[in-house]
Amino acid sequence: MTDDWLADVVIVNESPDETAGDISIFRSAGEACRYLEDWWVREHLGSVFTAQGRRLVLGINGSNLVFVVEQHETARGPEIILNWLRVSATNLQETRRRKSGKGKAVLSAFEQQRRLPTTVEGLIAYLGFTE
Repeated sequence: MTDDWLADVVIVNESPDETAGDISIFRSAGEACRYLEDWWVREHLGSVFTAQGRRLVLGINGSNLVFVVEQHETARGPEIILNWLRVSATNLQETRRRKSGKGKAVLSAFEQQRRLPTTVEGLIAYLGFTE
């Protein structure tokens, strides 16, 4: 068993073509599967990876519940998820900057400098998990 907690974290992208889209970050594959609808899986409406960059293949059981069929290495997996996280963090920061201009958010020193975390771990911490 690995000590790398990123093996458990799952990122779901609602874009059908692996470009950066609307992502959700889950603490486990089970949480992601509970969140996803069977029709979403049937219609292949997005991509699912671990935070390490391993692709998850999803299936649907007889009760229409989503489950992980398998996971496998993907050469570009780490690059793909890092890009997703960067785009989402940039969008979040811009939203926070707009709110700050209206007095509805207080930016951190790094946000004021338009700086973002550079690692997968840091970007996940900045974005937060989907509840």
